[in-house]
Amino acid sequence: MERHLWLEWLKPAFDQRFNELANVIGKCDAGRAYHHQQRDIEQRLKEELTNNQYQIILEWEEALNYRNAVEKEAMYMAGVRDGMRLVKQLHDWISE
Repeated sequence: MERHLWLEWLKPAFDQRFNELANVIGKCDAGRAYHHQQRDIEQRLKEELTNNQYQIILEWEEALNYRNAVEKEAMYMAGVRDGMRLVKQLHDWISE
């Protein structure tokens, strides 16, 4: 029971940190360059596709973005778990 309460607090804290990092990364030079490229492609799609076709592309993009976010969050949490195991191993090794 105690572990479950700890996890309830931990998940939102990691979510917030993940979102903060994503925001910072999105503002870096490489992120801005891709943002401009994406905007240009979006404009070309609007000009070339029918409204219905464009809406399908938007739905596909939303699904892709959600999947990528879920995958990144899983990798982030795996990294946290790996880091915690490493710290525990080092602590145990030093304590011997």
